[in-house]
Amino acid sequence: MKGIAVATRSAITGTLLSVAAVSAQAGGTLDFSLANESVRLAYDATQADSGLHINLSGLHDMDDGDLLGAGLHVVDLKNRNKNLYFGVGGKAFLFDTDIDAQGGAVGVGGFFRANLPTHPDFSLAGYAYYAPKVVSFGDAESLLSTDIRAQYAVIPTARVYMGYRYNGVRLEDVSDRYELGEGVHFGVTLDF
Repeated sequence: MKGIAVATRSAITGTLLSVAAVSAQAGGTLDFSLANESVRLAYDATQADSGLHINLSGLHDMDDGDLLGAGLHVVDLKNRNKNLYFGVGGKAFLFDTDIDAQGGAVGVGGFFRANLPTHPDFSLAGYAYYAPKVVSFGDAESLLSTDIRAQYAVIPTARVYMGYRYNGVRLEDVSDRYELGEGVHFGVTLDF
């Protein structure tokens, strides 16, 4: 178990260093969301002309605990449909709960943003990642992280949104998933 934890921490550290390199060559997006008892901050960047997409995120819930993530994806730069943007890849997660359960997982999945063709200021966006037992460690047996949201572009570089987030961790010897920051949230994304 400790070897997996060290390997995952090394992968997250490598991803963080990659972000510095990507950030030097491309802009990015900051995503900030709030709910009654949780806050989430994320940073996304796509390296110019390469299709490499980096994501870092952190969620804190007053009652449930914390969830950190670092993702690496590929995006289709040749997609001629400007109304659809998506990426596929993986994301490493670390969690610490308020019931003294800690661990992590490496999930596979992706993200999307689809602008409505008739009203390009409106869009739907989301992400989903799943990590089965084989790539979960610590107290985790599996992890599921999802988000779906409706967005409106108030200016070309800023969107406000309302969404629903679900982060569930199947813990050892517990029948129900432990939920971190689950529920309705409101937020803003800023492109730069």
